[in-house]
Amino acid sequence: MKNNVLFFKQIFFFTLSLFAINRLVFMLPVLKQAQEKFHFPIAFLFLLFFVLSSLILFIVKKVSEKSFDNTGMVFMIATFVKTGIVYFIVKPIINLPNHQIEKTNCLIVFMCFLAIETIITIGILNKKQ
Repeated sequence: MKNNVLFFKQIFFFTLSLFAINRLVFMLPVLKQAQEKFHFPIAFLFLLFFVLSSLILFIVKKVSEKSFDNTGMVFMIATFVKTGIVYFIVKPIINLPNHQIEKTNCLIVFMCFLAIETIITIGILNKKQ
């Protein structure tokens, strides 16, 4: 249970840090105007990715405890499912013209969360060797 709290804390502090950086970037006058036209608030994106990433890491940790050999495959499947869920949620902004900044922001946030999930999963896999 203590390890699960540690993973939750890691992803939580990563989310807060990335959210703060994102908010600072969007304080620039040009980006601030673009943000006002966003289809989804930035806080919604961070909450979505935080919940999905926490869920993925919780599942990966549980699988590594019960069946270590399947950990990598479960991570890949969970990431694939997450990608599908995110696609269907953010699909409205994909088709909107003149929303390139929102699309780019969403992609950057997605890649950052994917990177932290991958780093934490690599740590899980390396501990068992």
